[in-house]
Amino acid sequence: MEEILAYVKPAIAILPISKSNAEIAATAIDGTGFSRCCFLVAVGTVATDAGMSCSVTESATNGGDYTAKTNAVALAAIGTSGAGKLYAMDVGINPDKPHMKLYGTCGTAAILHSAVALLYRGKAPDPNLDTVLSQYVRKYS
Repeated sequence: MEEILAYVKPAIAILPISKSNAEIAATAIDGTGFSRCCFLVAVGTVATDAGMSCSVTESATNGGDYTAKTNAVALAAIGTSGAGKLYAMDVGINPDKPHMKLYGTCGTAAILHSAVALLYRGKAPDPNLDTVLSQYVRKYS
């Protein structure tokens, strides 16, 4: 029986938050040893006139200067019709700049959002390492 967490390492990219008229509050993701990252952006309630843009930035070091990712992907502006939806951005990881962070802005009204990064291909994550998971339970049938 295969286990997805033997191949994918999850990490929090944006803690759930409601923001307006500000940059999104993203967390740095260390992609060292992995070849790809899929950012899953969840959008909850979207107030009238709210919106959000989102793209991937990269840096050689954690806390360094994050610049727009080469061959970047970006979400089109998410407006009120984007409420209650899940968006995905899948990018290759530059081994010279493996530290990534989402960058974007929220519109003038509040938008509830969060994001998880799924690191994959490359080294297999150690299931005993700390991850975004509060608990990991396995059951074999």
